[in-house]
Amino acid sequence: MIYLDNAATTYPKPDVVYDTVDRYNRTKAVNPGRGAYAAAREATDMVRNVKKKLISLIDARGQAEVVLTPSVTIALNQILLGFPWEAGMTAYITPYEHNAVIRPLALLEKRRQIRIRTLPLNETGAIDLPKMEEMFRSEPPALVCVTAVSNVTGYVLPAAEIFRIARRFGAFTVLDAAQALGLVKMRFAALGADVVTFAGHKTLYATFGIAGFYIRNGADLNEVLTGGNGIKSEDPFMPRYMPEKMETGSMNSPAIAGLEAALGWLTTVDPWRVEAELTEYLLARLPEVKGIRIYKAPEGAPQAGVVSFNIEGFRANEVAAILDKTADIAVRAGHHCAGLIHPYLDDRVYDGTVRVSVGVFNTKEDIDRLIDALHTIDPEVLKSIDKQILRGNC
Repeated sequence: MIYLDNAATTYPKPDVVYDTVDRYNRTKAVNPGRGAYAAAREATDMVRNVKKKLISLIDARGQAEVVLTPSVTIALNQILLGFPWEAGMTAYITPYEHNAVIRPLALLEKRRQIRIRTLPLNETGAIDLPKMEEMFRSEPPALVCVTAVSNVTGYVLPAAEIFRIARRFGAFTVLDAAQALGLVKMRFAALGADVVTFAGHKTLYATFGIAGFYIRNGADLNEVLTGGNGIKSEDPFMPRYMPEKMETGSMNSPAIAGLEAALGWLTTVDPWRVEAELTEYLLARLPEVKGIRIYKAPEGAPQAGVVSFNIEGFRANEVAAILDKTADIAVRAGHHCAGLIHPYLDDRVYDGTVRVSVGVFNTKEDIDRLIDALHTIDPEVLKSIDKQILRGNC
């Protein structure tokens, strides 16, 4: 299989991650923070060390705490539902946001009567900062949430500039870095974010089951999930301090150990350079394909390793199914859990886009194989593909 769906989850993982998770599962898979015996103390130390490495990754020492969660979707729910909303407050998001942001806010709009506004784009598809500031002036933001990298077009959004303006209006600022941490170089102080989320299984090259967020020292959220965490068990309430008030339930210590291994491995590679070279090659070759329509970052904006396209005469899901059937190439098709951006892309006739997302283990030969397969794409193949697959979308 040629795997080109790294925006969903990076695959494969570095060998050191597989080895560490397996070894930890077999020898040390006990609860951190739940016992005085040696293995539990070692697990607690390991978790503490992972948090230190995460702090170092974005130079946040003395500026933020790290909260660990089972997934970035859970992290974003804790953040957005834990914000002290009042009826009539306004949340701003970009059209590039993921449903992990859109759906919690939609629930709040329904239950708490908040307002949701979408930041404007200019004619190139970039965030229109002057118009955005006008919106903030007429309707001040309580919270502004920005994805660091679009999982549809690879656009690296100007989050720091957006937050710099938003903070002048007193907004709480949230950066969804699920598609960016470990790939895009960032410093916590320069971002101007109150919260930065991450997903271990994406650009950090760890496994499923570990994610979380950084929260600025002094910032606070209401707890959304409660339960056991090994701290003051006689108290019916969660601790009142960060990060412990946000961490509940048994931690996935094998996955956290895998994240520790991945963080070490990341210091030996340059994912941005690898992805940039592959993406440049991909964008140079895609126009060779007849009837292709390409969706990428706005002209002049940084381009991460995510590019979408469509081919005239085919639905996106049909292209993906043919590539899988005829060439064993894995790409994503549909709306990619980011429904707000697709009207701007005008891709309704295709029912979304075909998404190619590269990772550090891809090669130019993988791109060549993709282009060869697209040159010979045959609608007759659709007759041999399960109709349930062709109806599927995401």
